[in-house]
Formats: sequence, structure tokens, C-alpha cells
Amino acid sequence: MAGTTNRVEFSVAERFPFADGHEFGAVGAYERLVGRAHFAVDPHVPAQKGITDIDQAPVDAMGLVRFAGDFSILKPVDPERGNRRIFFDYGNRGNKRILQFFNDAPASNDPRTFEHAGNGFLMRRGYAIVWLAWQGDLLPGNGRMVLDLPTVPAVTGPVRVEYIPDRRGITTYPLSGHASTRSHPAVSLDPREARLTRRRYPDDPRIPLPPESWRFARVERGAGLDNQGAEQAIIPSDTHIHIPAGFEPGWIYELVYTGRDPLVLGLGHAAVRDFVSFLRYSDPDAARLGTIDKAYAWGRSQTGRCIRDFVYRGFNADASGRKVFDGVLPHVAGAGRKWLNHRFANAVVSGGQQYEDHFNPADTFPFSYAETTDHLTGRRDAILKRPETDPLVIHTQTATEYCGAARSCIPTPAAMTCRSRPACAFISGPARSISPTRSRGRWSAASAKIFSIPLRPRCCSAR
Repeated sequence: MAGTTNRVEFSVAERFPFADGHEFGAVGAYERLVGRAHFAVDPHVPAQKGITDIDQAPVDAMGLVRFAGDFSILKPVDPERGNRRIFFDYGNRGNKRILQFFNDAPASNDPRTFEHAGNGFLMRRGYAIVWLAWQGDLLPGNGRMVLDLPTVPAVTGPVRVEYIPDRRGITTYPLSGHASTRSHPAVSLDPREARLTRRRYPDDPRIPLPPESWRFARVERGAGLDNQGAEQAIIPSDTHIHIPAGFEPGWIYELVYTGRDPLVLGLGHAAVRDFVSFLRYSDPDAARLGTIDKAYAWGRSQTGRCIRDFVYRGFNADASGRKVFDGVLPHVAGAGRKWLNHRFANAVVSGGQQYEDHFNPADTFPFSYAETTDHLTGRRDAILKRPETDPLVIHTQTATEYCGAARSCIPTPAAMTCRSRPACAFISGPARSISPTRSRGRWSAASAKIFSIPLRPRCCSAR
């Protein structure tokens, strides 16, 4: 259980020694648990308030909305030798990243071996490392963690997608634009019921493509019979777009169509909230982690924005009002939040770059952790506005975020005002990307300097 109205159950499919049974100093050996977490939430209680379309999601005989997702845990075999802390990795687009960035380990979605432990940094310090699927529009493949969410049947609405081909010969895309991501099905397969345009630059006028030049379809290929060579078929599809003449590289193609049956993607926030709360506050034997005193979260780029959105929308308080994460580390998130809790969202899309995805509503007010005023509307708001349950924040940025991810929208301390017991945020500037195995040999030096500034009102003291 997680709180009074939300339910969490998890089943372990695999339990095996990690890193070939290697002993990590005083903490000892680690083991890995892999399985599925099953959730049930009451759509009508305050804990679920604000989750888009949850009031229209299918419910069971008890009136609960049910969903399930993959989880994986690395933990000390003897929990008493650990540090009684969870370190949660918001898997970027379903991929496990924390060992690569904190342990200098090679990237892997199935960490098992001693090599996957990297330099053992997190293990030697005794963390229980936790992953849970949170992105409900991902498809299985390449070891991605998948969250299965309910759809809202019979609901339709506008969907907008961009495609920017980088080479010639591409004739077909999933409507989502990404092979790893579920597409919102089209209501009609008639191109006259949709609009496909292209333009060279974001602010250029859109040039319509005639309906007869493209279709809702996919391509299937296979070996031909009777010595006819390879064959292909063009098959009508409500989840693909096909241009027989091909997409031209470097152009921004934009498709606007009517979609149906949206996923309740905002439940991804509820999944993280309820799972971490379960691990922290339920019976230690049931959660299998022993006693947990603190929980931290880290996310890079996409998942850094997800952390900011999670906190802003109040999910850092569980259904019983208890704090979920004590501290969070959004890395290279820019000033944005996550395009997740929206009807017909596409959670895999980047937060808007120099030329593409400007329609993505990631960079929307508020940007700052402390309260500021939107100079366009006069509205006042903040990411951190719930002092009793807000986490401490270490937010790391690089020059990339200043140039391409609206980082400068996060104000300097002089622009902030004091709130009652505000949480503290800390801005640092490391490298955006690093390669593994830098802690050994010739390339053991840090790849960038770190510049830091405390980001809190001057009248408030750190806690």
C-alpha cells in the first residue's frame, strides 16, 4: 500500500547477484531485483487532482484506475550494511543511465556484471538504486522500461507532430515520429481530413502538401516469389504516415490530424510517487529494502524536466501527505518542465530546440524554483511552492542549456522573493555529456569545470 487511497503491489520475476557477487567495501555484495509494479488509484481523491483525463479513464469494480510498469532495483544483499537511502534514476526514455553518469560504467539497460558496476561509487556508499517505468507512451524494445497505461476510449482531438529527416530515402514514419514511441491513432485515414505542411525554418510560412501526395500507411517488405526479387506492400495504417516520393532532408514537416483514445500519461507521475512512497514507508520486509531514511532522484535532460514537472504539480507529497523525495538532481534540464500531463502529449519529444519542436509546451511559466512574476501576464508562481513537502534541489546546467534550452529563464537570486521556509536550489555547470570509464587511466581528469551558485532568496537560510 502507498497512502490510504492508492495501492501498490509488486512481483519479482528475477533476483540474482549483481557484479558477479563482488564485495563493495563495508557495504558488501549487491543483488538485483527485476519485476513489475501494479498500481491502483482512486480517480476522485485529492492526490489525483490535476491528472488529465483520469476522470474518464476505465475503472475496475472497486472504482479504481489500474496500471502497471517495469521496475529494477540494485540493493545491498544485507540492507543493514547499506546507507538506508534510495537513489532513484528517472530512466531517460526508458533507459537506465545513473551507473553511466555516477559510476563511469558502460551504458546498459541490463546491468548484471562487474563491468556494469563501473568504479562502484554508488555501491561503496550503500545506496539502493531504483528504476521504475514512468513514460507511458514507450514501446518495448532494447531493454526499455515500459509503463502500461489506460486509454480514454472515444475521446478525439487534434494532434500535431513534426518530422525532420536527416537523409534521403525515408518514406515512412510512425505518427509519433519515433520507432520507440506509441502513436496516437488517426480517426480517419483520409489525407483530406488532415493537414501536412513543410517549411525550411521554424518561422517560415508553412507550405501545404497536396493530399494525393501522401497517405496514412506503412511499408512492409519481404522476399519475392517466382524470382521476382524483393517485394513491398503499402498498407493502410492509422499510426503511420507515408510519402511515396520520400521526405526531403532538412525540411520541417508538420502533420496535424485528429487522434483518438489518448493515454492517461499523467499517471506516470503518480506511478513514481506511489512506488517510492511504498519503498520508503511500507513494511521494510514487504519492500525488501530494509529501513529507508531518505530518498533522492536524478534525471538527465528529458527526465530532469520530468523531475521539475513532478515537483511543480505537487507529486512530491504522497496520498497521505508525506514527502516522497528529500532531494532531487535535475541535470541539463534547461528551464523547462515535461510535456506529459496533457491530452495527446508525446513524452519522448525534446523540450524544444533551436529549429525543431517549438510547439512542445515544455518551456512554460513558471521557470524558477522561487516565486517570480510572468512579465507577460502578471501571474506569480514557482516550482517550489509547498515548503512542507518540497525537496532540496541541485540543478546542473551547461552552456548548451543557455543556448538551446531557455536556461536563462531561471532568474538570478536578485530576481527572487522570499517565501515561507523555501527549499533551496543550487545551480552548477558541469559537462553536458560524458563518456564512461573516465575514472581510470590517462583520461581520469574531469572534462569541465564546475561553477556553482546558491539559488535561494538572500533572506532565507539553507536547511
